[in-house]
Amino acid sequence: MNIFKILTQNLGGGSRTLAPADAVAYPAGFRGVLHHQTELCTACGTCAYTCSPSAIVPDRSDERFVVWRYFEDRCTFCGLCVDYCPTGALSFEARAPEVVQERAQHYISHQIDMEPCPGCGQLFKPLPPAALERLYDHQPAEDVASMARMCDKCRRQATSRRFKQALSGE
Repeated sequence: MNIFKILTQNLGGGSRTLAPADAVAYPAGFRGVLHHQTELCTACGTCAYTCSPSAIVPDRSDERFVVWRYFEDRCTFCGLCVDYCPTGALSFEARAPEVVQERAQHYISHQIDMEPCPGCGQLFKPLPPAALERLYDHQPAEDVASMARMCDKCRRQATSRRFKQALSGE
């Protein structure tokens, strides 16, 4: 084999590097940038519980809101937070994280505001209507939707009252 012939073929073929505009599309199911929808989030902490490298940390230092913190540089993109999120507030975008100069640019914070329970006034985050619709596969009845706007304690009490009424026939 003539080495000069091989070099001529390789160098004469032009560049093999793709231009950024000609980049290959990401495959289906690509785990790229984590997207957090605060309107669907109930600050339950499931994402933080399933995240082994502690890339997601909820800060509950103020009772009026929860600060949802995401450290992208710690994330292994395993997808457990997305899989186990009960309301579907987390998803992956089909793009890779940006290359940044400062580590702090990888940190994302969202504030999730708590709402008062109509029964007792305790601050909590009720299930959003979209999550209720997904759970019931249709728009839930008004009594179910109104109970979803109550805190756990008031919801348990209301369920007990309804059960007692059903048993007593009142």
